Amino acid sequence: MADIKKALSMIGLCKKAGRLVSGVPIVVDAMRDGKVQLAVYASGSSENSVKRITDKAKTYKTATLALDVSPEELGHSIGKVGAVAAVGVTDSGFADAIRKIIDG
Repeated sequence: MADIKKALSMIGLCKKAGRLVSGVPIVVDAMRDGKVQLAVYASGSSENSVKRITDKAKTYKTATLALDVSPEELGHSIGKVGAVAAVGVTDSGFADAIRKIIDG
């Protein structure tokens, strides 16, 4: 659980640094443009949202990471009041840092 909190904190830092896009449609568009280094989605998201992110990630060869959090928790980590099903990290350094936190 501590790793997930660290990852959410790193995602919040990405947002502050301007290296993050949020929301399924925006993340998909950014993947299409080749801007997303890592797509992170909340495992508690709807089946449709998860499918959209994972299918587009395969199509555009983008790494994905499922966090065991609710969309509300993911949204809260980036300062949003509502639910956010997915975010896209646009910086390779932040993407690597998040993967290292989760992978150990």
